Amino acid sequence: MSKEMTDDEKRELIHTVIDVIFNKMDLDRLEEFFTDDFFNHDGYPGAPTGPGAFREYLPYFKQGIPDRKLTPEFTLVDGDRVVSRTITTGTMTGNFMGYEPTGKSYRMTATDTYQIRDGKICARWGNEDSLGMMQQLGMIPGGWRTATNESEGSLEKDYGEGEAV
Repeated sequence: MSKEMTDDEKRELIHTVIDVIFNKMDLDRLEEFFTDDFFNHDGYPGAPTGPGAFREYLPYFKQGIPDRKLTPEFTLVDGDRVVSRTITTGTMTGNFMGYEPTGKSYRMTATDTYQIRDGKICARWGNEDSLGMMQQLGMIPGGWRTATNESEGSLEKDYGEGEAV
């Protein structure tokens, strides 16, 4: 029988995963944080489960956007679920998703819901502004309002012409 985690311990687990796995990409520590049956609900059909779900795709970010950094904006705990809204920044200096480096930077928001079981993450549901990221990096045409304003934290901003709305 495992010890029940406090809300603060659950929040700290997610912040540690953001730092160790998503920012530092210390993939040798995946098993420390994710259950063997971990399921990523926004993985592609047939994607690996367990810690391998991240071991497969995170190196693509390291190659294409080596300075990619997630910063928690806020984290909420409700029972076995933890919701974390993050701001992600980076510059595309390497090949990424089949695109040559553009040298452009991006800033996007994401909201991830994690489920905790026995002190580890057993599931994740994620929503991120991938369209905004691809537009800002010059991978696809853009101008749509997206992401965040660096000085304000959570304002939509038109990355083409115009003011924050």
